[in-house]
Amino acid sequence: MANVIQHTSSIRPPAGRRMLRAAAGAACSGVLATAVLTGGTAGAAVGVPVDIGNPVAGNNGFGVVTEGNATLGSTESEGPVAVGGDLTFGQGYNVALNTPGTFTAPGDPRSTALLVGGAVDYPDSSPNGVLKVLQDGYVKVGDTTGGDILTQDANGASVNTHLVADGAAYDSTPRVELTTQQSAASVAQGGLMDFTSLFSAYRDRSDTMAGCATNVTLLDGNGNPLPDQSSIPPGSDIKISLTEGRTNVLRLTGEQLNNIGVLTFLDAPTSDTPLLIDVDTTATGGDFTWHTPTMAGVSGDQAPYILWNFTDATDITIADGDEVEGTLYAPRAKLTDLDPSNIEGDVIVRELVAGPLAGSSGGPVNAGEIHYFPFDAQLRCDSTPTPSATGTVRVVKKDAQSGAVLPGAQFTLWKETNGTTGLQTTGADPDTQVGDTCTTGADGVCSREVETGTYYWQETKAPAGYDLPDPAVSGPLVLTAANAPQGVTVTANDTKTPAPPVPGRIVIHKTDSKTGRRLPGAVFQVWEETNGVRGLQTRGASPDTRIGSGCATDARGTCAFDGLEYGQYYLQETAVPEGYVLPRNPVSGPYTVDGSDHDVTVELSNTRGEPPKGGKG
Repeated sequence: MANVIQHTSSIRPPAGRRMLRAAAGAACSGVLATAVLTGGTAGAAVGVPVDIGNPVAGNNGFGVVTEGNATLGSTESEGPVAVGGDLTFGQGYNVALNTPGTFTAPGDPRSTALLVGGAVDYPDSSPNGVLKVLQDGYVKVGDTTGGDILTQDANGASVNTHLVADGAAYDSTPRVELTTQQSAASVAQGGLMDFTSLFSAYRDRSDTMAGCATNVTLLDGNGNPLPDQSSIPPGSDIKISLTEGRTNVLRLTGEQLNNIGVLTFLDAPTSDTPLLIDVDTTATGGDFTWHTPTMAGVSGDQAPYILWNFTDATDITIADGDEVEGTLYAPRAKLTDLDPSNIEGDVIVRELVAGPLAGSSGGPVNAGEIHYFPFDAQLRCDSTPTPSATGTVRVVKKDAQSGAVLPGAQFTLWKETNGTTGLQTTGADPDTQVGDTCTTGADGVCSREVETGTYYWQETKAPAGYDLPDPAVSGPLVLTAANAPQGVTVTANDTKTPAPPVPGRIVIHKTDSKTGRRLPGAVFQVWEETNGVRGLQTRGASPDTRIGSGCATDARGTCAFDGLEYGQYYLQETAVPEGYVLPRNPVSGPYTVDGSDHDVTVELSNTRGEPPKGGKG
């Protein structure tokens, strides 16, 4: 494998650090589950002790690590940043304000402060954006398509390196601006981190941490245990006490977390007494809007020993609230930060938007800074006892518009077995099909009792009158020891097959040109425009297409051509009423039949004249 993960030691090596225990988790894909985790009491049932180590290991000392794309808005990261995908930036963002980090690529004299596995996205960055890489840190960009790396200004003088859009000037915007001179060859370097493998390991660790047994008791504002550890009233003042020398584990649902107004630490976390907070967001389908609590009794000094683990979250929005003390660990989630308060710790996420470039008011969003407090503890905890080795994996088929359950959909269940993200049903190493095809019944449900693991439902046939979605795969669904009793569920929506277009109609009204009297006996033929040549062609190598037989106006002066497909048509008058003459140009149109009106009505008139009255075409 060409990509290499290089590991360097963290900056706060603890002396005599104790190990902390956590449970082995399930497979490393995303979670769509129905299980709900609740706060527990100290002394809860103890399972098998499992070592995790440092969950952020492999990050090469980068304070922000994303598997995919990142948007860095208009504040700063005090430490180095590693982006697995493409980088977009706002009006003014600083990277490595305090330190360029510890990762130095082979042959380089300086640390890499900004590593981009993909490309710098200049078109989607702020037009006047400047991203500054400080502390003489280096930049690495895996894909330099669409950009130039400039080490000389317009006068040919050697200057600090700027990264600009393809063909743009040295001081143009948007640009990435270094405080040192780095060669173009050194900048254009990829394969330094294997983000795919790293995040696979991160998801495994996140699942493992989610299996840790709770050993922290929730206390009220007076320091007394909450009578119901699963119930936290909105705006609560919650206190916690930590036990020295072990992993302290607190498990909360997203709702419980948002109901905490103030979280007070009676004991300070340390390297051998860290706090792991597992947050379950299955109740909102992995989409969590966080109103962060005020954290009392801790600051940046304790941040390296606090970790927020969002195992099942797929979208996290920090809407408002106080600073987040500790590492934000959500390897399956896109994190959008709208809050001007800071994050003090590592950020490990699938995607990052640190302040959208255009908020609800139209201007950029001023998100908080990301302060460099690397997580610095070895985790070890006791797992929650496994209540069952198996659980139910189900899919609910619904109408995308009405939400009504749909019978008659056919699904195949697949288990993730090849270690590759997403479902693979073909090729040399596909995932594994579980059981035969399942057809949804009157309740719209297909379900199977299976062992813990990661699963996908693939819809192979839509209910009558519906289209298969694209893609027709729901999941991943991660069944773990913790959620096995409730099982995991995903909803799959289908859209009704559009009804075929209503056939069009051209209605002709024939009148006397002077009196307006309706005229019977006019004969017409309709032609469809099919040869792409302007006007009607009735002869030659490629004529337009004659549709059906002619029609003659009745006593009301009306005739109609029904059942016309959508398109353009011409009318050719082939015979006129007694005492009238054929128009000099007996062809009219084109008329467009497109369903916007059920009928296309055409008013045509004839002039009286001497015989002959006209002939048939």
